[in-house]
Amino acid sequence: MTTKTKALSLLARQPYTSKRLADKLYEKDCPQHEVDETIEWCIGEGYLNDSEWAGRKAAQKAAKGWETRKIAAYLRYYGISRQDITDALNALETDEYE
Repeated sequence: MTTKTKALSLLARQPYTSKRLADKLYEKDCPQHEVDETIEWCIGEGYLNDSEWAGRKAAQKAAKGWETRKIAAYLRYYGISRQDITDALNALETDEYE
């Protein structure tokens, strides 16, 4: 099974961040260069979008009453960039005032 096939199989079950998908592929003994290429391919094809994932998860956690700091830590744990975390948290604040 190719690295791309493994990635698509994982993504068919649930959404992943780039970091978490890479970690899963490394666990399956996929070579780093193939994992890197596959992650880029998945992003290019629209199968991975860390920004959208962060926005969905931030909204879910906020709806459960999580504080902003805790949401940010959760997103960092899953490999979300600072900019995507900031954007996700700002979107929560914007949604409050609409």
